[in-house]
Amino acid sequence: MSDDLERARREARPDNLSSLRRLDAELQRAEVRWAGRTAREWLALYLDPEEPELDPEDPEMDLEDSEDAQLHILDAGLGMVPALLEMLEASHSEQWRDSEKSRQLTCLDLLSRVDPEPTGVVPALLFLLEGPSARVRRATLGLMAKLRPRPTAAVLRAVFACLEDKRDEEVRARAAQVLSRLTGPVPPRVRSVALTLLGDSRAWNRRFALAVLERVTPPDAELVVPLEEHLLLDDDNRTETLRALWVHAPERALRLLVEEAGNARERPSERSIRFESGVRAIGLLGTCGVKAVSVVSDLLRLRNGSWAQVFIDAAIDDILRDEFRGRTYPPVSGTSSSLVAALRAELPALSSAAESPADVLVRWAIACAGQGTEARVRMMLAATRRVMRHWDDEHPEDDGPRRGLAAMEDWVCAPTEESARRARRASNLVPSQMSAPAAFSASWSLANGSRCIPLSGPVSLEESDTYDRALRGGLSTASRALSGPAWSNGVFGTSARAQERLSPWEAVRALHRAIQEEVLPWALGTWDPVCDVRRERSRLDESLPAIR
Repeated sequence: MSDDLERARREARPDNLSSLRRLDAELQRAEVRWAGRTAREWLALYLDPEEPELDPEDPEMDLEDSEDAQLHILDAGLGMVPALLEMLEASHSEQWRDSEKSRQLTCLDLLSRVDPEPTGVVPALLFLLEGPSARVRRATLGLMAKLRPRPTAAVLRAVFACLEDKRDEEVRARAAQVLSRLTGPVPPRVRSVALTLLGDSRAWNRRFALAVLERVTPPDAELVVPLEEHLLLDDDNRTETLRALWVHAPERALRLLVEEAGNARERPSERSIRFESGVRAIGLLGTCGVKAVSVVSDLLRLRNGSWAQVFIDAAIDDILRDEFRGRTYPPVSGTSSSLVAALRAELPALSSAAESPADVLVRWAIACAGQGTEARVRMMLAATRRVMRHWDDEHPEDDGPRRGLAAMEDWVCAPTEESARRARRASNLVPSQMSAPAAFSASWSLANGSRCIPLSGPVSLEESDTYDRALRGGLSTASRALSGPAWSNGVFGTSARAQERLSPWEAVRALHRAIQEEVLPWALGTWDPVCDVRRERSRLDESLPAIR
C-alpha cells in the first residue's frame, strides 16, 4: 500500500466529503481491486449488468448473482461514497432517463449500508428532494434521518418544503422524522414547526413532532401547557407526550405517569390503547431512575392484584438499581481481580475488515465470561434488560419476555436445578415474524441468553460445553435490537412506535456500558444489582401496610 493511500485512508472521515474524495482518488490511482475489479467497476456492473465487460481479461462474473457485486462494493466502505454520489448526479442524464429512478434508489440503498455512516453526504443529497419521484424523495429522507443531519439553512429549507407536500403523506411523515433526528440543539424554527405538527391528522407526524419537543433544551416551561392539552387529545401518542412532558415538567409528569400506569391494572379482552399506554407508562417510570423514587410506594400499591405485576416489578427494580448506583460504598478486599480487570477493559479494536462491531463486543464478553458461569449469565441479563423495553413498547399486551427475564434473575438469586429449568423454559420464546424488528431481536436476545444457564442433564447439540454460542447469539441479537432490523423477519415485521435507532458502534457501546454498570458492582463485592435490588423491593413491599 502506498504512503498516499495509507494517509488517505487514515484521514477519511465520514462527516467530511472532501476527505472521502481524496480516498477515492487514491484508490483509483493505486488501482485497488476486489476479486479482480475496482470498486467502481463493480458498481458499474451492479447498476448495468447487461453492459459488456469493462476489461475483457478480467474473470467472468455470474451477472445473475448480484450479491457478490454488492459485497465488493460495500467492502470499499467510505471509499465508495464519491462514486455513488457521482452515479446519483449522472442519473439525470438522457442516457439513463428510462432507469433514472431505479438507479437513484439503488445508490441510496448502497449509501445507507456504508459503514461507518457517511454523514457528510447530506448536502449532496438535497437535489433529489426536488425530483418528481415520490419513491426517491422517501428514500432520500429515510437516508437523511439515518444520517442525522445538522440543521443547516439548506437542510431545513428542503425538509420544510417536503412537509408541505400535499401529494404524498409518507413524504411528509419522513420529513417530520428528519426533523426529529437533527443533530445538536433544536432550532427555534424547528420547535415552532413541531408545535404546528401537533395538530396534524397523521399519528406518525404528531409522534415525530413530540420527539422534537422532547429534545428542546433547556427545559421550556412554555411547552408544559401545550403538552398537557395534547395528552387529552392524542390517545395514539400518550407515551410520547408524557416522555416530552417529563423533560419539561418532571414532577407533573410523574403524577400523570402513575395515573396512566393504573390503566394497565386489568388486561382487557380486546385491544385497548389506554391499557397499552399504561404498560408503556410503567416502563417509562423505570427509565426515570432515582428521580422516580418518590413514586415507588405508589407502584407497590398498584402492583398488588395487577395483571401488569411483572412490568411493575421491573420498573421498581430499575428505580432502586439506579438509587443503589448513586450510593457510596467502602472498598472491598479479596475480589476477583481478573474478572474486574476484564470487565473494566475497553472494547478491543477490529481484528479484520470482516469483523462487525457486534463481533468486537462478543470477543470482549467471552474474555469476561471465562471467569465463570454466573458472570456470563449476569452479562446477558444486563444486555437483555437494556433492550427489553423495545418489546414492551411494541407489544405491551405480551408479558412473556418480562417473565422470562424475571426467571433468569430467580436463578441468579437461587441457582438450583429447578430454577435453571424454569428460567430456560420461561425464556424459550419464539417471536412471531410479524413482530416489530427491534422487539423481535430483543426476544431472541432473551432466548439465546437464557442458554448461558447450565443444566445438569443433556443439552441440545447446538449448545457448546462453554455456552459461547449462547453468549454470542444473545449479544448479537441485543445489538440488532438497538441498531437495525431483525435478521430473520425480513420485511414482515413493522414498528408501531418511533424508536430511536443507534448506529452499530453506538449500540455496542451502549451494551458495553450497561454490562459494566450492572456486573462490575457484583464483581467488586460492593452491592448486587440483582439480588440486593430484589431484597430491597421485598422489604419495601412488606413495609407498605405500615405506610398506609
